[in-house]
Amino acid sequence: MSRVKPNYFFIPLFVIITSSAASYFADTGRSWYKSINLPDWTPSGSIMVLAWTIIFILSSVSLLIIWNKYSSEKNFALIIALFVLNSILIVGWNILFFSHQLLGLAFVQAVLLIANIFLLVLLIWRFSPLAAYLLLPYSGWVLFSTALTFSVWMLN
Repeated sequence: MSRVKPNYFFIPLFVIITSSAASYFADTGRSWYKSINLPDWTPSGSIMVLAWTIIFILSSVSLLIIWNKYSSEKNFALIIALFVLNSILIVGWNILFFSHQLLGLAFVQAVLLIANIFLLVLLIWRFSPLAAYLLLPYSGWVLFSTALTFSVWMLN
C-alpha cells in the first residue's frame, strides 16, 4: 500500500492560501473598482472568479506533476522558486491594483507575471509537456488581464 505524499496536501494548501490572499486584497477595493471607468470588454466578476478557479486548479496539477515526477531535474529548485514568485506576483498585483489603486505599478507587476509564467512554461516543457500545457490557459488569461489592466489605467 502506498502512502499519500505530503505534497498532495501542501501544494493545494499553498494554492488555496495564495488564492485566498489575492481574493482578500481584491475585496478591499471592490467598491472602488465598481466606481471607476472600465472598458466595455471587461468580464463580469463571476467570469473572473471562474477563470481564476480553473487557473488555480490547473496550476496545482501542473505543480504536483513536476514535484512528483521531476524533482531530480537540475532546474527543479528554479521551477519551484518561480511558482512561489508567481504566487507573490499574483497577490502583489491585487494589493497594487485593488488595495492601493496604483494602476501603473499593477500593470508593471502584470508584465512581470507574464514573464514569470512564460519562463515556467519554457522550463517545464522540456521534461513535461503536460505540466506546461496546463499552464497555457493561465498564460492566455494573464495576457488578457494585463491588457485589461493597461486599459483601466488609461481610462482612469
